[in-house]
Amino acid sequence: MNKLFHLDNPFFSLMGKVFDLLVLNVLWLLLCIPMITIVPATTALYYSVVKVVRKERGYAIQEFWYSFKQNLREGSFCSVVVIIVLFILWIDFRYTLLLLQQENMIGSAFLVVFLIISILICAIFMYLCPILSRFEMSLIGLFKMAFVMSAKHILTTFGLIGFFAIVLFGTYIIRPCIFIFPVAGVLLSSFLIEPVLKKYMPAKKSDKQEEYDGKDEWYLE
Repeated sequence: MNKLFHLDNPFFSLMGKVFDLLVLNVLWLLLCIPMITIVPATTALYYSVVKVVRKERGYAIQEFWYSFKQNLREGSFCSVVVIIVLFILWIDFRYTLLLLQQENMIGSAFLVVFLIISILICAIFMYLCPILSRFEMSLIGLFKMAFVMSAKHILTTFGLIGFFAIVLFGTYIIRPCIFIFPVAGVLLSSFLIEPVLKKYMPAKKSDKQEEYDGKDEWYLE
């Protein structure tokens, strides 16, 4: 009977993880409001979900803030790039729809081109935040690596885009789900992304070397 109310009980452990997910989702929503912080906020969400919820290392809020502050500068630059590109695409789509309304054949060609570009941008964004949470590199290197991963691991890329589409559609249909769907999508997508990221990580050090360096390579487990 005592084990039923023990903190290590699977039920309490599960409830603790659900609570962490809800808290992380709220933090992410709040920090996405300025828009310029969308990328560092999403990076922190991915980092804390994988490290705290999946790997059971550290504390949710603490790890979220650590990653957010660590990647704020690079992530904000990425946010600006993404916002500008999306704004340009929005203008292009408006122009394309105008051409289609006028039954201009060029509009159909433009629509196909812009849809392909949109999918490519979405694919790059799927990898952008996980890469930023794990690697240190220049802004150009970050986008280049995201592009390479999205093209090289095409099946994973389509799976990630599918998760993203489900989250968007589900949140649009059931608005209150915005408080759980984003973090749930990140959690599920991490099972697809983590095996890919591990292929680009250096080999795991021995236990003695890891203890000597004082660095916990939790991401290689």
